[in-house]
Amino acid sequence: MRIGIIGVGNIGSILARKIHNRFSMDVGMLFLCDRFPEKLRDFADNDKVKISDDPEKVCEQSDVIFLAVKPQDADNLLSQIASIDFSEKAVVSTMTGISVSTIQKALDAKNVARIMPNIPIDIGKGVIALYFSDSFEKARRELILKLLDPLGTVITVNEKDFPAVTALSGSGPAFIFVIIEALIDVGLKMGLSYDTSRALILDMILGSVELLKVKGNHPGEFRHIVTSPGGTTIEGIYSLEREGLRGTIMKVLFDTYSRAIDISKKASGVDNT
Repeated sequence: MRIGIIGVGNIGSILARKIHNRFSMDVGMLFLCDRFPEKLRDFADNDKVKISDDPEKVCEQSDVIFLAVKPQDADNLLSQIASIDFSEKAVVSTMTGISVSTIQKALDAKNVARIMPNIPIDIGKGVIALYFSDSFEKARRELILKLLDPLGTVITVNEKDFPAVTALSGSGPAFIFVIIEALIDVGLKMGLSYDTSRALILDMILGSVELLKVKGNHPGEFRHIVTSPGGTTIEGIYSLEREGLRGTIMKVLFDTYSRAIDISKKASGVDNT
């Protein structure tokens, strides 16, 4: 099985490392391509990895091709590799807003999948939304699932839901990091050291999330458990509601969702996927 990754940015480089580390890759079985040589530098000394600036060559030599370039580069890339015979190849796209049908038409390919990973794939704790084209062969589907396994949890979704997935799990970590940063900072304002504040906040969040996952309760149930009449928690919740935090979070995510829809429309013309 020969794997090609075109676009070795944040997501592409993580894909390369995870696939290389999980699977026993023989020499010449992993091909990486990027137009910026500096992005390939970390892999230059690995004799099992073949690096190139020619996407057409990488596609010719690969059985599974990950298209991990920015969506604004999609048209140029697809035109570059359109002459390749993709009938016996699988194509997996990470390109935001580029529909499976757009890729199928451009490449005359039947085995096309679309994924939306998020940055925690770097430690194998990511969420990867996945959509297969109807014509994607079953055996190849199993292969793609195997390749994605070291990245985290794979969730199969309908393609129409990708804008929502982009907002919630794709962009979501960035919003969580902003919130965590604010929580740590307020610990500093209260007089805690950075290390103490950071440890308290991170383990508080990890424990709270794990509790929800293990118990399966609605978040509101646990909120009520830790909220005593006239206590500190209800005072803080009152302040959150008064300041409109809940509505702000919902608006942020819906604005992100709307932007994802706009990008999809611009990328695919009349195709509103």
